[in-house]
Amino acid sequence: MRKLLHSILLTISIVGVVYVGACFYTKDKTDDFASMLGQYNFLVKKQPYYVKIDNAKGRDEDGYGNYDYTLTSYDKNGNEHPIKFTGMGKLKQGHFLEVTAKGAYVYTYREVFEKDMSNDVYNKLSAQ
Repeated sequence: MRKLLHSILLTISIVGVVYVGACFYTKDKTDDFASMLGQYNFLVKKQPYYVKIDNAKGRDEDGYGNYDYTLTSYDKNGNEHPIKFTGMGKLKQGHFLEVTAKGAYVYTYREVFEKDMSNDVYNKLSAQ
């Protein structure tokens, strides 16, 4: 019985260490593994990020008009984060978007205006 309990605790500890390591590895990453882990990570909350569209950083990789954007985003506190998402067509140059994401996994995006974000975030995005 003691050996079984020891094995269970060891297994839980190893899984926990691997999970925490994967969370640290994927912080501010935009690859597919980070997106998958962010989607299912119960420790990460859904939150809005703000971006300014730069079509020079958008590419139509699949040939069907869906543009993949890798941009610098800011959270509501003004902290910088890289973000990658796919737009339904070429988005309007210079427009601001609120991208709802959980980790690197993007759920939605919508156009926003200056009044919808903090002054700090707006100033940082306008300087780009």
